[in-house]
Amino acid sequence: MGLWQAILWADGYLPRTRVTCVYDAATVTATRVWQSNHHLDADGIVGAATYGAAGRRLGTAPPWTVYRGDRFSLPLRRDSDGVYGVWDAGRFRPLRLDTVTLARCRR
Repeated sequence: MGLWQAILWADGYLPRTRVTCVYDAATVTATRVWQSNHHLDADGIVGAATYGAAGRRLGTAPPWTVYRGDRFSLPLRRDSDGVYGVWDAGRFRPLRLDTVTLARCRR
């Protein structure tokens, strides 16, 4: 969830303070607006279509992959195992679905 909120932040739909790794009402609302603005069904669900639309905004800035948001860029790096890492608290941290990734979400 932290990665999706970081994408919403990079595009200007959430302030950085709202990157909490909790799918709260503010995130649902921001997701619906993001989806609507990207010509998707604005259901608030971050599924394959939503991630696919976000994925089209990935670019390369070797050795990194960068999500090119409307306001900010979000640097990512892919390791030799194919796992993406996100720049967080001064280093890259692997993105995981089974545990919290971002330092600000581990509080």
